[in-house]
Amino acid sequence: MRKIDKKFCAWMMAGVITVGAMAGGGIAPAQVWASAEKQEEGQKTDKATDEKPEKDAVEGTVRPSDYVLQPQESYSYADMGLSFQLPQELLEKMESKEVVMLPDAEITEDGSKLKYGQVSWSTMTEEQKEAEVDKAGDGYAKWKESLARVGALGTYHKDLEKKLDELTGCTEHEKIGTSEDGDYIYYLSINKDADKDLIASLKKIKPEITRMVSYDEEEMGEGDSLGSFTTEDINGEEYTEAVFQEADLTMVNVFATWCGPCVDEIPYLAELNEKMKDKGVQVIGIVMDTVKGTEKDDEGIKKAQILAEKTKAGYPFLLPDSGYMNGRLSHVQAFPETFFVDKNGKIVGETYSGSRSLEEWEEIVNTELKGLKTEQEKEDGEKK
Repeated sequence: MRKIDKKFCAWMMAGVITVGAMAGGGIAPAQVWASAEKQEEGQKTDKATDEKPEKDAVEGTVRPSDYVLQPQESYSYADMGLSFQLPQELLEKMESKEVVMLPDAEITEDGSKLKYGQVSWSTMTEEQKEAEVDKAGDGYAKWKESLARVGALGTYHKDLEKKLDELTGCTEHEKIGTSEDGDYIYYLSINKDADKDLIASLKKIKPEITRMVSYDEEEMGEGDSLGSFTTEDINGEEYTEAVFQEADLTMVNVFATWCGPCVDEIPYLAELNEKMKDKGVQVIGIVMDTVKGTEKDDEGIKKAQILAEKTKAGYPFLLPDSGYMNGRLSHVQAFPETFFVDKNGKIVGETYSGSRSLEEWEEIVNTELKGLKTEQEKEDGEKK
């Protein structure tokens, strides 16, 4: 069972990470550097310092071009039911940031699946590359709209076909397939006025339609084991499944450094980790953009280190292991996602999509602890 909160960044690749922000959000995805740092009780500060933590999350500027999707050999979106490879010439344009690849999505009201999901390619001038926008407000949306659209690739519910021009920013649409149930249609869209060489490159994209995975579909759930694994934290310290033995209940928070809601709740999780220790609860974070496939991403690790320092996390930030914890992490569909594990490495309780306040997490953890205790009492009774 998955419980969803609207404050989350959607889109997760199965195996390889490349995602975006939930459509319609008022905060730029680059809000990663905004951290509502919590001030320790009794700490003496002046008034300016007191006010700073509350303002950090929404004040200041960010450079959107630093948070575009990165060029890589292949992309696979489980929620879109789509995998594809890009031609080398397009990857080179993305590497130099002459062309940027951006995500866009809208999710159904119940949060279970996409209304549509797409990635688009646009050209970017030097001025746009260096531009900075406010973290809050519509600065990011206006920056994105200012880019010159070349094309898009995506899946769209059949009811949205008449809105393809509006959704894609393109004028021509080539149908490349449909979903298994026929409810979604896949299109490669082109802006006929774009650079001819870039259009030719987009037409070389090799898409593969796969089974769409809904956000409430879980390949692993309560009662499944995360098994044996070896990984390390962002500072290089080794961790294994033995980390779960250090507490009765471990809260596993899966996130990415670029996800604003993920970053916003880290100070709450740090406080929660301290408050719940006496109850046998610990928090660990898994930073998904610290790897590309199964290889370490040094840039992602550095961002995670800076984030841990800025937010005073106080709990470990782990890299995904090569087996993605027995496949559990490969099925994450939105950031942040949180699930719970007992001291034997077995998944327990509910899965939670989206960020929450400290008070909300305290209530959830207490509920999960109560459920764990009840389950343990039941198991002990069966053994007698």
